[in-house]
This record gives sequence, C-alpha cells and structure tokens, in this order.
Amino acid sequence: MASVTGTSLTTTMAARTISQMRDQLAELQRQLSTGKRSDTYGGLGLGSGTVLNLRSQLSRVDIYQSNSTNIETRVKLMNTSLQRIGDLRDETRSDLTAPYDYSLVQDGQTASQRSAIGRLSEMLSLLNLDAGGRYLFSGRATDKPATDTMDRILNGDGTQAGLKQIINERLQADQGADQRGRLTVNAAAGSVVSLEEDGAHPFGFKIAGATTSFGATITGPGSAPHSISIDLGAINPPVGGTVRISLTMPDGTTTAIDLTATTDNPPGDGKFTIGATPADTAANITAAMDAQLQALGKTELVAASAMQAGNDFFATDASNPPQRIAGAPPFYAATALTDGTPANTVYWYTGDDATDNARSTSVARVDDAITVNYGARANEEGIRWIVQNEAVFAAMTFSPTDPDARAAYYALAGRVGAAMDIPSGTQQVEAIQTEIAGANVSAQSAKQRLSERVPVLQDMISDVEDVSDEEISVKLLALNTRMQATLQVTSMLSQLSLVNYI
Repeated sequence: MASVTGTSLTTTMAARTISQMRDQLAELQRQLSTGKRSDTYGGLGLGSGTVLNLRSQLSRVDIYQSNSTNIETRVKLMNTSLQRIGDLRDETRSDLTAPYDYSLVQDGQTASQRSAIGRLSEMLSLLNLDAGGRYLFSGRATDKPATDTMDRILNGDGTQAGLKQIINERLQADQGADQRGRLTVNAAAGSVVSLEEDGAHPFGFKIAGATTSFGATITGPGSAPHSISIDLGAINPPVGGTVRISLTMPDGTTTAIDLTATTDNPPGDGKFTIGATPADTAANITAAMDAQLQALGKTELVAASAMQAGNDFFATDASNPPQRIAGAPPFYAATALTDGTPANTVYWYTGDDATDNARSTSVARVDDAITVNYGARANEEGIRWIVQNEAVFAAMTFSPTDPDARAAYYALAGRVGAAMDIPSGTQQVEAIQTEIAGANVSAQSAKQRLSERVPVLQDMISDVEDVSDEEISVKLLALNTRMQATLQVTSMLSQLSLVNYI
C-alpha cells in the first residue's frame, strides 16, 4: 500500500526538529547541572568580551592583594627590627649618662663597652633579617645579607682592615709623632707665645683662634696651615688673667687650651706663673700650653680621632668608599686620606650600594594606579649612625696602666652618648619606620578597596555566565511540551497511507 506523496519529506523534517530539540534538551540539562550558560566563551555571544575583561580585572586583583599581603608581612618584620635597634640605641644612651663608670672588666674595656659589643651583634643580626630568602635591609640586593659579620667589621680579615685597624691608623695620623696633635709649640720669642700646625692636612688639632682677658696682641690663625701668636707686650698679665686657644678636632668638635695667670710656682694644672718680666711670663705660658696640649692629645683627641675613624669606615656608599690613611706606616706624618678598596678594607655594608632613595629599592603595585615603595638599606643614615657609634664604642680598648685612659674614656663616652641622642639634622631610625609604615597603610587601604570590588566583579560575571534554575525549568517544561507534540505529530504522519487518507 503506497504512502501519500510528501509525507516522507514531512517526516524527515520532523525528525530533524526532534533531533534539534534533543540537543536543546541536553544543553538545558547541562545548564541546570552546572548553572553556567556555556562551557566556552564563544557560547556567551556578545557577553564573552565583557567576561574576559572582568576576569582579567579579578586576576589583577588577586595579584595586587598578594602584593599587599607580602608588603604587610615584610613591613612588620622591618618595623620590629627598627624598633629594636631604636631600643638598643636608647639602652646605650642610658648607659652613657654621666657620671661614667670607668672600671675595666675584660680585655681593657668597661662593662658598658662589653654591653655595646652584645648590642652591636644584635643590631647586625636584625639588619640581616630575611623573609622567605629575601633580605629586607639590602636594598635591591635581596639575595645578599645587608652587612658583614661583626668579627670582620671590628677585626678585619687578613689583608682587609677592620674598624679597629682604621681607628689605630687614624690615631697615629691625628696625634703625630709627639702626641701633640700635629701642633708645634714654639719657644717663646721675648714676650711672644706662638703655636702652629705642622702642615695643611686633615689630621690632628686645627687652630681656630685665641683670646686673652688682658689685651694681649693676637695674630692669626690665618690660612692653612694655621698659626697663632700672642704678644704680651710690655706689661705682665694680672693675677687671674686668662689665655684661651680654641682648637677644632678631627670629628668637628672643639676644645680649648685654657690657662689662668697665678703667682704660685709651680702654678698647677691649667695655670701659668707670672714671671718677673713679660718674657719670663711668655716662657711660662709656653710651658703650660705645651703641657696642656700633650694632655689633650692623649685624652680628648683620642676620642675625637676614634669618632672620625668611625665616619671614615662607616659613612660610605657607592660614590664614597671607606677612607684610609695614605702612605706607609707609621702614619704620624701622613698628610692625606685615600680610598680603601675591597682588597684592603672590610666594607661593612654588603647590600645594594646605590645612592638613590632607599625606599625605591622595593616597589610593588597594589592597584591599577597605585604603587608603594617600602625598601630599606642598612647604610641609611638613621640606621648607620647607630651602628657606627655602637661599633666605635665597642672597638676601643684602654690600658689599666695608662694615666690618661680614664679621661680618654670619659671623652669617648660623652661623644657616643651625645651621638645616641641623635644630633639635629641627622636622620632618625623612627623616620624610616614612619616611611615604610606609610607605604604599608597605602597597601592595606588598597587591599581593602579591592576586597570590596571583588563581589561586584563576580556578580557582573555571574550575570553573563550564570543561569537560574527557575529559568531553565521553565525552558525545559516548554521544550518537553513541544517535543511531545512533535513526536505525536510525527507518529501520526508515519502511519498515514492512501487508504487512511481517503
């Protein structure tokens, strides 16, 4: 029995429609199970570009938040180290409040000096702190410790001079062969007293000027090498008359030779006997001046020289290497400084030694338009100043048989104590703390803002990618109804014949 012409084509089209509906059913069932509109970006149509952009923003947010977390961890560690260094500075300053205790307890050092050794060791350990293999006070050289070891810094290593050797060499150059601080006291010429430097160089005492209370004629100091002369004239100074010769020392501090006229003979320390004539008095002034100059050369000059040696050794960067005494030992006649090299001098700081801002050595982006700088170098002035002065105090030793040792120690303790009080114009370690803390505040503020942005971005992505169960259920129900109707029609068409049709 033949079928009605055209039913075959209709049946084929119906079958194709059913196949498409099955595909739609499978896709709706996938959407229902996954909650996603498509497995591929292509299936999102025009929304694919939007989703790609939003996901790129989310990816950057993850990176920025990771950066902020790293910054927070590192800054906390850095701040803890800097806070402790500040505390150690305060402990040393407290130890060195007059009156000083001069009691040698070990290796020619006082108890305060032995404590300074321990503090210096702790400071260096704090500066060599690393977080996950990243050294925090080495600038850009994050793979290297920030400083050399305490032993090498103080004692050197073979042909490399450490701080103690630098101090010793500098003292020789500053004191001169006769320990008068490179000054020459000339024999009195009639009523004239005179003093002069032994040359134009950076060592020893420098004559700054002179005054008297009795109207003597003063000439000098003139240009380098400086000299001064005091002419008593034809009249002796009165009892109680004073002579002061002002001197500048290697570390920039000042001292003075102060003498007072007396009729006593011998006159006593800091005094000169009034002679029968101005010429006799000039001779007595010369003798008293020479005695006091020698005393200053063995006491205050020792301390000032050590402090300047600390500057020579520690106050360095890429453009300013450590300074050494030029020439061969002995150095008492030296006239110049020369650059130390890694071959002959320990470089205490071993990190990145550029001269740009230390904060810029660690830079992290914490938002699309925000970067923060939080790097640090151990040779920054605020840190270096404390390490330097602690090291100088820890490096010095004194002989129990030296009659001038106590005065030299007092002069050193006074200088180190004042240095730990941080002179005006010197960077303080607290300033570094403030700067890196500010960077961390910026990073954490950005992190908080980004945290609030994440749900918004995720909602926007969800609007494009996700489908609701209710929407899919409605579509499934509608599709099911259509499929049933289509199947029923197809079934009826497949059974249609000419007999049934007629």
